[in-house]
Amino acid sequence: MVSYSRATAGPSSLRPLNQPQLLSVEDGGDGVPKAVVWHGDHRGVTVIRDTWRIDDEWWRDEISRRYFLLELEGGHQLTVYHDMVADHWYAQPYEKPARPLAAGKPRVQKPAGESDSSEQTK
Repeated sequence: MVSYSRATAGPSSLRPLNQPQLLSVEDGGDGVPKAVVWHGDHRGVTVIRDTWRIDDEWWRDEISRRYFLLELEGGHQLTVYHDMVADHWYAQPYEKPARPLAAGKPRVQKPAGESDSSEQTK
């Protein structure tokens, strides 16, 4: 059980995850990424895995973005987008789970020294 901390919960205690990060992109003049500078390294784009566009809220604060799922030299995948309103490029990182779960099987860690009941019947 967790004790009552008396701390007020609310939006101020939340932090955004996977915030877009400003990115330097070489696009060859056609709006399609050819290379990026990611974590200080210049990496060429080897494959564009997917592309999509989002245009939204034209009646308020316009959002117009073109997204690309890139494979970079070295095999790293990165999602980037071009903010066509501000004319800036951003990396949109997505965190992967540390280890994928087996389908339909929750991962349970047993205490040290405890064995599976099926092993006891052998």
